[in-house]
Amino acid sequence: MKKLLCGLAVVVGLIAVAVSPASACIGPDGKPVEGVDGEAANCIEETAADHFAVESSTLDFGRVTELDRSYTKQIVINNKTSNDVIIDATVEKYTEASGESQELSDWIAFVGGASHFSVAKGASYNLNVRAVVPSDATSGSQYALVKLADANGYTAEVVVKLDVAGDDLKYNSEVVSAWIDPVHLDENLSASATIKNTGTAGFTAAYQIKSKGFFGGDWQVVQETTAEVLPGKEYSFKDSSKLGFGIYNVEQRVTYVNSEGRMVESLITRVVFNLPWWSLAIAGGVILLIIVVVIIAKKKGKKHSDDDEPEELEKAPKVTEDVVEEIEEEPAVEPVAEPEPVKVAVAVKKPVAKKPVAKPSPKRIKIQ
Repeated sequence: MKKLLCGLAVVVGLIAVAVSPASACIGPDGKPVEGVDGEAANCIEETAADHFAVESSTLDFGRVTELDRSYTKQIVINNKTSNDVIIDATVEKYTEASGESQELSDWIAFVGGASHFSVAKGASYNLNVRAVVPSDATSGSQYALVKLADANGYTAEVVVKLDVAGDDLKYNSEVVSAWIDPVHLDENLSASATIKNTGTAGFTAAYQIKSKGFFGGDWQVVQETTAEVLPGKEYSFKDSSKLGFGIYNVEQRVTYVNSEGRMVESLITRVVFNLPWWSLAIAGGVILLIIVVVIIAKKKGKKHSDDDEPEELEKAPKVTEDVVEEIEEEPAVEPVAEPEPVKVAVAVKKPVAKKPVAKPSPKRIKIQ
């Protein structure tokens, strides 16, 4: 028994060592980087930017109440490369929005016609965008797309938004789904949330994921992002951030707009198990070990119970079918009738009634 248990323990240990992942360089996509000839790969981190960047991917003019007038906003472009960058800017329809929300592309233009410009190395450039709202503009959210491209083919996009005030500008949305996967066979988190905009006004929704150890610790922000939810559209946030193996408390917070135009929050919290796939082999080995121990214990217990039975029971004759038939064929014994009780007549002598003795009547003496 001891040799069997020791052998099983050794097998489980060898499986754990054989299938446990070796330390490797993790790439930017969260996956291990393959080395050369079995050697660990070296991670190379970029320290200098290869292209320009915009400070924000959205440009919001906000809500305008006056028609037939112009409004101006700026797109800030940063050049962190070691060379001057020449950029071309164009205005396009934002096809993600519905047709009635794409009119802004006809209302905006670059101030001074600055659609072709140069940004010095290490410098910033403010691109002025002007929107002229026509007098017949209908209320609601309008969108356009500003596309920036350099000579190397790199492009950046900025979504431009403008809300025209009026009775038809209505806010309303709801969270149609929110999910955190409780069990994952790797180090990554799996969470998602979908918001549906049922109004005519677009808004910016916020999404945040925080986590902490199940047995304690401080909350850490895993992911924090925002997105524009277009009128009549749905937007889904997804998170697959790397947490590491372990047990975690995970919190998902979604901020969206209600029918009153106020920002509200949806919050869910789940316990998440991030288990390596090779842990299943260890768990299976442990379960197999427990099953073997239980079976052996039952067999030993049964053997001891058989040895403890008295010898008289072992030598007791077995009743065969012939004996049973003989017993069944024996005639039944008729019951003996009990004798009826004998009635004895006893003569009872009635007492003779005594006749009353007549008393002598007194004699009458006649005196002369």
